[in-house]
Amino acid sequence: MSKKRPAVVRIIQEWAPVIIAVLLIRSFLVEAFMVPTGSMEDTIAVGDFMLVNKFIYGIKMPFTDHTIIPISEPKPGDIIVFRFPVDPDRPQPESRYARLFPKRLPLLPLYWDKQAHFFRWHIPRNFIKRCVAVAGDTVEYKDKQLYVNGKLQFEPYAIHTDIYRMLPGLDPPPPDFQRSWEERRFYQSALSRYIRDQFGPIVVPEGHIFCMGDNRDNSADARFWGPLDLRYIKGKPLVLYMSSAAAKQPVNILKIVLSPWAIRLDRIGKIVR
Repeated sequence: MSKKRPAVVRIIQEWAPVIIAVLLIRSFLVEAFMVPTGSMEDTIAVGDFMLVNKFIYGIKMPFTDHTIIPISEPKPGDIIVFRFPVDPDRPQPESRYARLFPKRLPLLPLYWDKQAHFFRWHIPRNFIKRCVAVAGDTVEYKDKQLYVNGKLQFEPYAIHTDIYRMLPGLDPPPPDFQRSWEERRFYQSALSRYIRDQFGPIVVPEGHIFCMGDNRDNSADARFWGPLDLRYIKGKPLVLYMSSAAAKQPVNILKIVLSPWAIRLDRIGKIVR
């Protein structure tokens, strides 16, 4: 008569294949993503839950920015999900946290907090914006109008919520505007307000793209934090599988679950473009 397996062993054997399959799908094919801010309105609303195609721009090593198999690159007009480039790779201050996995083999973004004596899961934030220019393009944003390579862009998806106010630009623009932009000097600084409505011209560096939110007056985008490195791009949204008006910042999943009346049925199934 065979020995009965311990309950823990049975559970592991039954659930391990499921967990591995989910991790593989999430790492290489499709990942769920929730929009917490209004920077892409009216295209994407706060509280939209979407599935993101992670395969379209290349296959990455799980929990890293390293592309194993490159496939394609974003084109102007594409909506993309990416790792926010300003967020640090590991929790800060670095001296407080110990890496549990070697840098060359991260496996999981898990750290040991030396002060709290507990584990810390650290993943940089994900942002969603629209690619408006690629490497080599000259970008200028003048009086709330976007110009790429000197041509005014037709953007039916762009909105301006602050239509009665035109913020001034830097007068005169600094001679090192391109360098200041690439070094993120306009991000959360005294210069930020002078960049919103009057920006550039700049040239998008090699290996990078320029992205903006469709809600141009309420979007922390490449105007402020600089060019987006292609290695930070995670994927392209496919479809909305859920949308809830209860998803306000700070995001509270329990509140969303307990507010079925806030579900926006008309947005479920909408293709993101």
